[in-house]
Amino acid sequence: MQTKFTNLLPWYFIAAAFQSLLAIAALLRVPSEGISLARLALLGVMGGIFLSGIGLGLYSRRNLIRFEGFFTTPIILSSTLLSLLLSLILFLLRYFNPERLLPYYERISPLLWLFFFLTLEATILILLAKNGFHPQTLSNLKPLHLPTLTAFCLLLSVLLFVTLSKIGITPDTAYWGEPGAAIQAWHFILALLIGFAIFLLTTHYSLLTTHHSLLTTHHSLLTTHYSLFTLHSLFPITLYLLASLLWLSVPLSTLASSFYAPISPPTNVPLPYSDAGFYDFTAQSLQIGSGYFGGIPPRPLYVTFLAILHFLFGQNYPAIITAQVLVLALFPVALYFLGRKIHSPAAGVTIALFAIFREYTSLWIASNTRVVNSKTFTTDFPTAFGMVLICLVVLWWLERRDFRSTLIAGGSFGLLLLFRTQSTLTLPALFLLVLIVMKFKWGEWLKTGIIFAAAMILTVLPWLTHNYTVAGKFSFDDPNQVGIIFNQYSFDAKATPAGFDPAKESVRERIVSFTLENPGYVANFIASHFLNTEIGGLLALPLIKPFNGFQEPVNLYWVEWDGTLEWYNLILVLFYLLVIALGFGSAWRRLGWLSLVPLAFNLGYALSNGIARFSSWRYNLPVDWVIYFYFGIGIVEIFGVIALLFGSKPQPISNLRSLISNHASRITSPITNYQLPITYYPLPITHYLLPITLFFLIGSLPWLAKGLVDPRYTSSQDELIARLESKDYSRAEIEAFLSQSDAVLLEGRLLYPRMYWRGEGLASTNPWTAYAAQDFPRIGFLLINSGHQNLIFPTRELLDFKQGADATILACSDNDLLTVHVIAFDDSVYQSAALTEPCP
Repeated sequence: MQTKFTNLLPWYFIAAAFQSLLAIAALLRVPSEGISLARLALLGVMGGIFLSGIGLGLYSRRNLIRFEGFFTTPIILSSTLLSLLLSLILFLLRYFNPERLLPYYERISPLLWLFFFLTLEATILILLAKNGFHPQTLSNLKPLHLPTLTAFCLLLSVLLFVTLSKIGITPDTAYWGEPGAAIQAWHFILALLIGFAIFLLTTHYSLLTTHHSLLTTHHSLLTTHYSLFTLHSLFPITLYLLASLLWLSVPLSTLASSFYAPISPPTNVPLPYSDAGFYDFTAQSLQIGSGYFGGIPPRPLYVTFLAILHFLFGQNYPAIITAQVLVLALFPVALYFLGRKIHSPAAGVTIALFAIFREYTSLWIASNTRVVNSKTFTTDFPTAFGMVLICLVVLWWLERRDFRSTLIAGGSFGLLLLFRTQSTLTLPALFLLVLIVMKFKWGEWLKTGIIFAAAMILTVLPWLTHNYTVAGKFSFDDPNQVGIIFNQYSFDAKATPAGFDPAKESVRERIVSFTLENPGYVANFIASHFLNTEIGGLLALPLIKPFNGFQEPVNLYWVEWDGTLEWYNLILVLFYLLVIALGFGSAWRRLGWLSLVPLAFNLGYALSNGIARFSSWRYNLPVDWVIYFYFGIGIVEIFGVIALLFGSKPQPISNLRSLISNHASRITSPITNYQLPITYYPLPITHYLLPITLFFLIGSLPWLAKGLVDPRYTSSQDELIARLESKDYSRAEIEAFLSQSDAVLLEGRLLYPRMYWRGEGLASTNPWTAYAAQDFPRIGFLLINSGHQNLIFPTRELLDFKQGADATILACSDNDLLTVHVIAFDDSVYQSAALTEPCP
C-alpha cells in the first residue's frame, strides 16, 4: 500500500547520494602522505553509494511498487539495530583506546557516519511509510499540559532566582563542598536506550496479551496475569544482579586514597577512617563488651548492622564490604519498584540504571573525590535506600489508609530515624502532603497523625530509653554531637562540637536567639544550602563536557564547578527541567497528589540540610536521586509520545492503551482510591500487634546488642605486668617506667594500623591524631577497650601489626596521643624505645 510517505523513497536515495559527497569531502580533509589503497577503497565505497543513490532514486520514481517489500517490520528492526551497532562501533573506535585507535577512527569514521545516518533515516522513513504519522494522537496528552506547564514554570522560576540572586551557587562561609558524582554521559545514553527498549517490550507485550485476554476466556485472563507477573519479576532480579556485579567488579584498590577508607601498609586493605571509622569502632565496641564506650552513638541501627557484619566476618574487611554492597544493591531495585508504581516498568528500569551507573562511577573515583559509596561505612547511601523504601511504604499506606497500614508507616519511619535522625525534619512536608491528600479533613488527618506518631514513638522508645539511662534525658544522639549545630549558628561556623557544653548551653536556645538577632543572615544560609542540595541533584545528570576515553581518568568536571554554565549546557539544563516537569505531570496524571511523595521527602530533607547548614557531596546523597527519578519518568513519557506519533492505528491503539493502563493498575496497584477514611477492619488483634511488636524489637536491637558480650578487657595492672613479664620484661623495669606521671599500661583491640614515613599522614580538617603528619616514621593505630585512644609506634621498619589483634601496651601519654614504647601481642612483641628512656 502506497502512502504519501512512501513517495519520499526516491528522495531518500537522492539524499543518500549527496550525503556520500559530504562523506567524501570529510575523508579528503584527513591529512595523508599520499593516496593509499585503504583510502582508495573508502572513496570507492562512497562513490558506489553516490552512483547507487542516483540510480535507485531515478528508478524508484518510475517503479515505486517494486519497493513495497522494503516497508516491513523486519526491515525496521534490522535498520534500527544496524544504526545502534554503527553508533556503538563509532563510540568504541573513538574512545576505547584513543592513543592507538584514533588514526583509524579519523579515516574510517566518514564512511561509518554515512552508514549510521542512512540507516537511521531509513528507519524513520519506513516507520512513516508503514505506520504513518499521527500528530492528532497528541490530543490524548492534554491532561498532561497543565501540571507539566505548572511544574516547568516553577522550576524555571527557581532557575531564574538562583541565576539573579546567586543564592544556592555562592559558597556559604560554613560547610560547603562540591556536588556529588554525576552520571557519565555514555552511561546516561545507555540507560535511555535500554529504557526505550524496555518500553517497547512491555508495551508490545501488554498490547498482545491484553488484546488476547479481551478475546478469550477467564482462564486465559489468569494466564495473561501470570505471564505479565513473570515478565515484570525478571526486571528487579536482573537489576539486582547487574548492580551487584558492576559494583563488586570495581577493585578495592580504588579506595587507596579514599577519604573514608584509605589503604596503607601493613594491612593493605581499605580500613575505615573519619566518620566511617567512628561507626566501625563503635560497632566493634559491642564485640568487646564496651557497649558504645558508655556513650550514645549516632545512627544506632547502622552501627548495629556493622556489628552484625563483624560478627559474621570478623576483621575480614573485603568480606564485610562485599556484604554491605550486596545489601545496598537493593537500592536500584527499590527505585525500580517506586518508578513502576508511579509510572511504568520502563521508567523503573531507566531510573534504576541511572542509580547503578552513577554508583559505578562513584566507586571508580573514590580516591579522587570525597564522595561516599556503597563500600564505605557511612550512612548516606543506606539513608538514600531507606528514603526510597519509606516512599514505597507511604504510597502503600496512603492508598489503603486503614489502621494497620498507618501503624506500619509510622513504625517504618521510626526505623528511618534510627538510621538518620535528620529525617525527622521531613515529617512536616510529608504531613502537609497527607493533609492535602485528605482534602483538608482535619479530624481524619489528626487521627491519622496520632496513630502514625504512636507507632513511630513506640519504635524509637527503646533507644530513647537507653539514652535516658546514659545521659539522664530523652534524646536521639549524644548531647555533645548536637553541638555541631550549635556552632553552625554563628558567623564563624565550624562543623565541630568543640567548645559546646551541653550542661550550660542549649542548642534550641542558640538557634532561636541567633535567628531572631540575625533573621536575614539565617534565611540566606538556609536558602543557600536548600538550593545547593537541589542543584546538586540536578547536576547528577550529565553536562556536555570533554570525554577523554575509557583509558583516561574520569573527567571530574563537577568538582571544579563554579556555579556557571556554558550556553549549550544552559540549554541542556533547560531541557532537563522540561523533562522533569513532564515527569511531574505524568506522575500527577496517574496518582495525583500521591505522585509527589518522593518530592515531599526531597524538599523536607533539603530543608533540613539548610537548617543544619550543610549541603553538597555526601550530604545530598539521601535525596538527590529524586531529581533523576522524575527525569526518568519524564523521558519514558517522551518515549510514549514518540510511539503514539508513529503508531499504525492511532485511535484503536489509544483505546487499547487505556485498557492496558487499567489492566496494569489492577496488577500493580490493588487499591487506588486514596480518599477513603481510616477504617478499622474486624481483623484478628495479631494483625496489629505483629507489626508493632516487630518494629519494637528492631528498635530495641541497638540496646539489646550492648548486653550480648561480657567486657573483654578487664585485666588488672598486676595481670598486665605479669603478661609483659612473660615476654621477658622484668617487673622492676616495668614499674619504674610506670612511675612516671605520663606513663600508662593498657590492653585492648588494635584497629586500623597504618604505616607513614616522615612528613606523611592523612590530611583533613580535623585528622585523627594517630594519623596526623609527623616528622618521623611511625605506625599509627587506634586501641579500643572501655574507650578509644590514638597511638603511634615510632619505627623505621614495616612491622606486622594485625588488624583486630589483642594488644598490651606501655606508652607515654601526650594529651590525646599515646607514644608506644612496648606493644605485646600473643605471639610477638615490639619495642620502639628503651623503658629507661623517660617520657617527654
